[in-house]
Amino acid sequence: MRMRTNIDIDDTLMAKAQKLTKIKTKKAIVEKALTLLVTIENQKKLLELWGKIEVDDKAYN
Repeated sequence: MRMRTNIDIDDTLMAKAQKLTKIKTKKAIVEKALTLLVTIENQKKLLELWGKIEVDDKAYN
């Protein structure tokens, strides 16, 4: 599913992102940024579980 939207993005920030990533389109930059944000937030949730769940390491060897 896709959502069409208009957003106001800082030109300097966009230019820095494009230079660092070599990604050409603004759309691709925004999608990459959103993907990264979701990944980071999911990792935070996993870290909250650290030490709360017991894992049997022998089950994976």
